[in-house]
Amino acid sequence: MKNVLISGASGHSKMIIDILHKTKTYNIIGFIDSFKEDGRNISGYDIIGSIDDLKRIKEEHNIYGIIIGVGDNFTRKEMKERIDNLSLVLKFPSVIHPSAVIAEDVTISEGSVIMASVVVNANAKIGEFCILNTATSLGHDSVMADFSSLASGATIGGNVKIGFCSAICLKASVIQNITIGNYTVIGAASLVLKSIGNLKQAFGVPINTIKDREPNSKYLG
Repeated sequence: MKNVLISGASGHSKMIIDILHKTKTYNIIGFIDSFKEDGRNISGYDIIGSIDDLKRIKEEHNIYGIIIGVGDNFTRKEMKERIDNLSLVLKFPSVIHPSAVIAEDVTISEGSVIMASVVVNANAKIGEFCILNTATSLGHDSVMADFSSLASGATIGGNVKIGFCSAICLKASVIQNITIGNYTVIGAASLVLKSIGNLKQAFGVPINTIKDREPNSKYLG
């Protein structure tokens, strides 16, 4: 098996480890994390350095690729950019839980993570470094732009467009033919019956409150 690192020693990373154990697709060497001390053990794997150590670690361990284990969309995007700036030849594998049900014509781009019991229907397109968390559903012909995410239990109807770095939070529902803008967050358990623009935080059943937000505003707590 090819050797991989997980970037970011988080709870999200623990779920990625579980998928890799189940699929037996890659050999996990350890974590890189710029905010936690080296040697700390997470789910049986050590933090062996930071992004600044990546060139050395790649050479010492014959690293094939990196899986970014960060749940926050903007932070995941920043981490990818930091790795790219090192100009190393590395792959960013997608990780798919064996219980996921994915139509045969679905497109899944690099770096995306698909968790347990996810359903992705016909002709859907999943961009780079997306997350489809536990028991989410992505409808036919829907599109997730790069670095977007669905939190556990989110349900997305057919022909929905989810913008760059946008997040649909826990158990939110989006009806068919809706467009969600870039850097927008749909609050937990919300019902989306109309399209929402860029840089918005929207919530309610149905959506009844829409506020402005910044691209790096936190939404995971």
